[in-house]
Amino acid sequence: MWKFRKWGSPRAPRKYSRFTWMLGFIGFSGFSYFFTHDVNDLFFFSFLCFFSTYFTNRLATEMPDERYKENRLKAKSATMFVPAVALFMIGIGVARGYLSHELIVLIAALGWAATFIAYAVAFWYYEQH
Repeated sequence: MWKFRKWGSPRAPRKYSRFTWMLGFIGFSGFSYFFTHDVNDLFFFSFLCFFSTYFTNRLATEMPDERYKENRLKAKSATMFVPAVALFMIGIGVARGYLSHELIVLIAALGWAATFIAYAVAFWYYEQH
């Protein structure tokens, strides 16, 4: 039978979740673009966002309380700047004709990864201080 839990309730981390940060190493496959010149290889840089789970898995074992929820919201607001800058760079570059397709994909993939990593680091920082 399915057992549903309420949001914010403590749960035991899954056994594999402490190793998911290792998927971030797949992100370095994006450098294969410089040998193959296939634009699709640039999307591998998005896997760098899995490095953020190193920080968030450590914090996920704590009991969520008011401080935890407040720090999560502070980290989200601090992280909002990262995707806004990435989208602004893409928008201005496309409008002015400065960016090639490769740079657009690269900025999008790195912006995606940077958003998750910035959130994880900010959340970890607020929890520690």
